[in-house]
Parts: sequence; structure tokens; C-alpha cells
Amino acid sequence: MLLRDVIKISMASLTRNKSRAALTMLGIIIGISSVILMMSVGNAAESFIMSQVASFGSDMLIIRSGSGDGKQSSGPPTSVVKQTLTVKDYKRLKQQGWVRLASANLFNNVNVEYSSETIRSQIAGVAENGLVMYNAEVDRGSFFTLEDVDAKANIAVLGMDLAKDLFGEEDSLGKTIKISKRSYKVIGVLKPAGTRFFTNLDRQAYIPYTTMMEEFNMEHIQFINVKTGSVATNEAKERVRVLLRDLHRIDNPTGDLSKDDFFIGSQEDTAERAGAIGTILGVLLSSIAAISLIVGGVGIMNIMYVTVTERTREIGLRKAIGALYGDILRQFLYEALLLSVFAGLIGVACGVGLSWIGLKGLAAYQQGWTFSVPWSGVGMGFGVSVAIGIIFGYFPARKAAKLKPIEALRYE
Repeated sequence: MLLRDVIKISMASLTRNKSRAALTMLGIIIGISSVILMMSVGNAAESFIMSQVASFGSDMLIIRSGSGDGKQSSGPPTSVVKQTLTVKDYKRLKQQGWVRLASANLFNNVNVEYSSETIRSQIAGVAENGLVMYNAEVDRGSFFTLEDVDAKANIAVLGMDLAKDLFGEEDSLGKTIKISKRSYKVIGVLKPAGTRFFTNLDRQAYIPYTTMMEEFNMEHIQFINVKTGSVATNEAKERVRVLLRDLHRIDNPTGDLSKDDFFIGSQEDTAERAGAIGTILGVLLSSIAAISLIVGGVGIMNIMYVTVTERTREIGLRKAIGALYGDILRQFLYEALLLSVFAGLIGVACGVGLSWIGLKGLAAYQQGWTFSVPWSGVGMGFGVSVAIGIIFGYFPARKAAKLKPIEALRYE
């Protein structure tokens, strides 16, 4: 029997039972769509994190309180972690000849008020060079100076969106706002900076870190950022450890990081961690999605067994008029293969479409998310669907091909 005849008969058989064929393909469609969606979002997340890391520069170290072995969370300081970083630590680091830039950082979420407007916003207490540290630019007005920091001046620089929310079309420069009931003069507005590490910088207000420590009765600095310039990252980390151990009176001759009361992270560490997490999530999510493919394959096998049973007399008749073992085997195998191929094509289309919609939604909520077709996921998903059609379709096809004509014709 010619190949086109086998395919024609297989297509005719499938179209006779459209509902059954659609339900059989559903598992494969869901599985492939899930694989592509998971891989697409995973790749986009990894690219997003890498772009966020790159925006700060590869030579920046982030120093925070907590165990130096990195076993504790690397996120914002919490009540669980004892705060140990001081203004003295920051100033000593700033004085080091190998340090290109250093900035003290504190954060708090409070109400910002102007006239009748009250907005809950994140307040960032930074040093005079915080603007350069984060690659931000002033749109109008100016940023505060070292003299402002030393004087604990009540001045603020606003992110673009926060300024618009508070003042609308009114010029914000020179106006007085209230941050946690204390009055601050607005001296500058920043250019749009977007989102970095899930924080919208355009909705922040920036004040001198000294002012913030006084206002909120803070005794410690939450983060110290250091740009190392030409010094290699690992060498810079070791220099910071030696200095802070001396300042904190930590006796640690063996260099055991778990004995330190501070943690030093780099952009390289973040990139490596993001890559590892992305890989683990990709494998995990793809494995979960692969279960749907296996379930779909089992569904194809079960339906094909039912089909063989329903068409037993047809098989007996075809064998009685000369159909060979291979003809029957190919017919039922092609039916299973066609089911999985059609399901694969639909699954690829659904997966790519859902990925595009999902990432466009994320990009509307947060800048930096980009869509790209995960061709490895497309190839893997479609390839697995074809393999499933062959593997799970073979056994029912083999059963049909082995039926004896006399017994098949007698089947009721």
C-alpha cells in the first residue's frame, strides 16, 4: 500500500471521530504549551535579572549586615539579622585609595505629602554620590552635595513619577513636601530610571542618609555600595573583609566567613546565582510540563486500543482481501503519529502565543521584560510529541496488525 493511501485512510478515520481526536490531543497540546511557556518565561526572567545586574556595572560590591557565609537572605535587612554596619565603616571604605565610589544606603516606606496629596513611597537615604552609583541623571534642579549630607539638610530629590503624582503639571522645584510629617525642600527631579530589581526608582524620594538616620532614629546603615575600579572583584572583597574585621574587632585569623558579622556580594555573584536558579527552575518546570506529555501519550495509546477494538471486523476484512501485517501496522501507527503531530503544531502555536501575551503583560507592569521564542523548547516539545506518537502508538498498531483474519471477522 502506498504511503499517501495509508495517510488518506488514517485521516479519514480521525475525521470520523473529531471529538475523540480533539480530546486525545488535548494532553499533548497542554504539555507542549506548558514546556514552551515555562522555558520562555524562564529565559526572559534570566535575561531580565542579567540586565538589572549589568545596569549597576560589574565592579560594584554590596555590603550588608549578616553572616559572611551568605547563608542568610541577601535581601533587605530584617529584624532577624543584627545590624552592624556604621557610618564609620562607610567613611573608612570611602577613604580607601582603591575605592572609586562608595555610597551609604537606607530605605523606608512612609507617606509623602504635598497639599492634599498623600502617597505611600519608598524613601532612599543615600550619600552625595548615590546618583553616580546608580547611573541616574537629574532632569531638572540638582542633587544634594557633601555639605548637605554633613549638615543633615532637609532636602529631597524626587523620581519622575513621584513628582508627577504629587505636583501634576506644577513645577516641583523649591516646593516643600512632608516625609513622615517632617518638611523637606525639593531641589531636584530625576530623569526616568525605570525599574531595578523590582523597585520602581521613578517613585522613590532621595534624601541625605544622615538626615534619614536622624529622622527615623537609625543607628546603622543598611547597605554600603562600593565600586572597585581596576581592582579585581575577589581582591576587593578580601580588602573589605580585612578592613571591616578590624573595625568590628572580629578575631578571624583563618578567614572563616561564618564568623563575620557582614556579608559582601558582587554583581558576578548575583549573575551566577540568577543563572543557576534559572537553570534549576527551567529543568523543574519543564519536568512538570513533561508529565502532561506523558499523560497525553497514555491517552493516545488508550484511544488507539479502543479504536483497534472497534475496528476489529474492518481489520479482519482488510486482511482477508490481502492487506499485509505491515499495512495494518503502518495505518494505525500513522493515525497515532498524525494525532501527535497535529497536537504538537497546535501546542507550539498556543505556547508561543501564551508566552507572548504573558511577557507583554509583565513588560507593561515592569520594564525590562522581553519576549523571544525559545526555539530549544519548541524543538524539544514538538520532537517529544512525535516520539510519543510513535512509542505509544506502536503497541496498539502492533496488536491490530497481529489479529488473525478469521477471528477478527467473527468478532462482535
